Amino acid sequence: MDLLLSKGTGGDNRAEAISSKSYVHRLLIAASLCDKDITVDTNIVSKDMEATMRTLAALKGAKIAPPASDVPIELDCGESGSTARFILPLAAFISDSAVVTGSGKLPERPMGPLCDVLRAAGVSVSDDHLPIVVSGRPHAGNYSIPGNVSSQFISGLLFMLPLLDGDSTLTIEGELESAAYVDMTLDVLAKFGITVRKTASGFEIPGGRKYSYPSGEDKIHIKAEGDWSNGAYVCAIGSLGCGRYFDTFSISGLNPESIQGDRAAVDVMKEFGIGVDVLRDAGADTAEYVIKGRPQKPVDVECSQIPDLVPALAVLAAFADGDSVFRNVSRLRMKECDRIEAVKDMLGEIGISVDITSENGSENMTVCGRGGDVSLQLSDGSEHITIDSFNDHRIAMAAAAIAFAADTPVMIRDAMAVDKSYPGFYDLVEKLGMSVRRM
Repeated sequence: MDLLLSKGTGGDNRAEAISSKSYVHRLLIAASLCDKDITVDTNIVSKDMEATMRTLAALKGAKIAPPASDVPIELDCGESGSTARFILPLAAFISDSAVVTGSGKLPERPMGPLCDVLRAAGVSVSDDHLPIVVSGRPHAGNYSIPGNVSSQFISGLLFMLPLLDGDSTLTIEGELESAAYVDMTLDVLAKFGITVRKTASGFEIPGGRKYSYPSGEDKIHIKAEGDWSNGAYVCAIGSLGCGRYFDTFSISGLNPESIQGDRAAVDVMKEFGIGVDVLRDAGADTAEYVIKGRPQKPVDVECSQIPDLVPALAVLAAFADGDSVFRNVSRLRMKECDRIEAVKDMLGEIGISVDITSENGSENMTVCGRGGDVSLQLSDGSEHITIDSFNDHRIAMAAAAIAFAADTPVMIRDAMAVDKSYPGFYDLVEKLGMSVRRM
């Protein structure tokens, strides 16, 4: 569905962070492996969360009542890369035979390094891309995996390896990118009584463990903390809407001490010259972040640990005065779409040049910001700017941020890609003063 965003009659200047998709994935998996009745409390249920719940339900059914035939159980991951990469190792451990499937761009996204580790563990793995059939129980051992492809591979293995009969090691080849996501996995494992030891080269994983939760209650509720990844896109909207839709903007429900690496968004916003105040009640787990003003000056940001922030930061850079550099962005080409090309296309629609250069085997992105001189006026007779999301939730949300900076309406193609992580996103957009119309 395509949506047209145009300036409305004014609205609210406050938002509440949605629950962290990354934490919900991990908590659901750990809870499913625990023998207690555990509910994960979240204020939103996205398509990716539904994919994890769906596959865990199928695995639980296979464990309770193994299929009578040789037909493998199907684990449909939808378009969720996290689900596929977390569930594949567990599928090998729990079921006699399973086929992990996906839709959209997911079958094109890399799975080979994870498949190679499972093969080394004695699992039969049919392919390096979805659909993948796995069979044969994995065994403990010493394994290695690249650290620069996907931290989700490592997290998936860390969920499975403690369940094996013996101890294992997992060596990380090269630098571990998006390390904070692995730290989130270790945090959840620790909550469920699973100890993984970090080493200079990777991890030592004691085997023969069981997932447990230290509570005497029969029914346990675990609350997922607010999502810094999606929160950063809301903050971008808040900044670009300042002076047009509201004087200041605030978002609540985010943990200032969160393990989430995308918490770095606040530091980068400050580097842009955007005012950010933190309001926190004594003893509170979360804070309210007050955003004041638009970006002023360019930034130079290392992005290997925060790749999901780049589309939001690139939009802010377009409205800063000068050239911003985002370093080590190569992994953006392996997301729901090629986000490097998608960002170039998106910013090109508003007259902003994006240059891609190579350095030491990686890619850097330079956004040539034009401050208040960004041209959003159309010369071809069209009544609106058109931005293609390429069915990528991050690109669609970044395009919405552009709409808050524009007098010219913005049409977002495949706008509902946001449901992957943020259903109800356009309800928030309307609440903040934007008119949203189906095209």
